[in-house]
Amino acid sequence: MKKIMILMLLIFSVILSACQEQGVTVEETPEDYMCKDQPLSESCYSPSDDLDFISTDPVEYVISELFDTERVNQSPRNWLLYRNEEYAIDGVKAIITDGVDGNRFVRMFSDGLKKPPHPQSAPTPTFIFTTKFNLDIDRKGWMEGSLMIPSDVPSNPVTLGVSTGAVNTISVTIGSDMKVSVQVGGPFYYYSGTGDGGDVFSTAHTLSQDIWYRFRLEWDASTNNVKAYLYVSGNLVQLHSGAFHISNRVNALMSGMILVPNVVRVTMPRNYMNGWAYLDNVVVERKV
Repeated sequence: MKKIMILMLLIFSVILSACQEQGVTVEETPEDYMCKDQPLSESCYSPSDDLDFISTDPVEYVISELFDTERVNQSPRNWLLYRNEEYAIDGVKAIITDGVDGNRFVRMFSDGLKKPPHPQSAPTPTFIFTTKFNLDIDRKGWMEGSLMIPSDVPSNPVTLGVSTGAVNTISVTIGSDMKVSVQVGGPFYYYSGTGDGGDVFSTAHTLSQDIWYRFRLEWDASTNNVKAYLYVSGNLVQLHSGAFHISNRVNALMSGMILVPNVVRVTMPRNYMNGWAYLDNVVVERKV
């Protein structure tokens, strides 16, 4: 049997060799693939179920940070503290601390020495502490947060505000003289060189150390309005009301769409002085 199979293979090889020598070729007709010009048509493309987790609709979410369930001596879970490799160890800190009656808050420390390495060489903070939210559908909302400047340790000026990325929407600052000011617009840690540094408004309020003060910031893109308030004896006292700054519009043009905030941030300045400031009860909600 093996001899017969070997003989047949030899005969087939001889025939094939003869055909090649005589120029006999077998032509193949290329098949026109129907999907080559329409790869995403219904009959050519079946989307994977693995992509269903990617939502095409923006998801709004707010925040409520009381810090009472956070672990003492740890950083808050939902917040990011900026640290550059050039920063000194513990040059900036944000740690959960037990307060009176079990209330926990964030003790924030800055040595005031370093700053993010941006090429604009503008005044920048050393301490940058942030968390995110999303109200892009409503495009209006409010944020409240409490600050305290201690007297038993060195203290630092502190700013609390809401921003769109790195662009400040509206913020309040307790200065080294304990006076309160409001800033509308402007990048909060660098300038682009196009005159978009924002506007600063002084107020008549001078605060005291060792007392918690609660601030409220509001924004509404439909009415082109931002506001800042201070709670005094349980009542809201308005610090500022006005339009969004031009830096909050696309390409810093009056015709550009207003960009609403998506970041809560706390900063302390690069002033080569170390000091503390305390933060508690940060809430972001939709504005009715």
